[in-house]
Amino acid sequence: MSAIRVPVVEKIFSTNDKIANQNRQNLTDKKVLAINLMASPGAGKTSFILATIKRLQDKFRIGVIEGDTAPVTIDADKIISAGMPAVQINTGGDCHLD
Repeated sequence: MSAIRVPVVEKIFSTNDKIANQNRQNLTDKKVLAINLMASPGAGKTSFILATIKRLQDKFRIGVIEGDTAPVTIDADKIISAGMPAVQINTGGDCHLD
């Protein structure tokens, strides 16, 4: 018995890729550096962001888009308490933002 191979002739994420490229170009045009920080819950993402804010807040304008699977604003509230603008996006259970 051998495996059946099904060739995929169309990129599944082609629409997503187009939008991502537009977003990337918009950010580049405005000279915005965007960093996508992902890790498991409890890995220290918010602590890392807060430490980065402390070191760079006098040199750069900083803002945070916080994506979370749960409808809580704990992490965004911590960022705001540090004096930085933050937007909380609830992903409805998805583990990432497209």
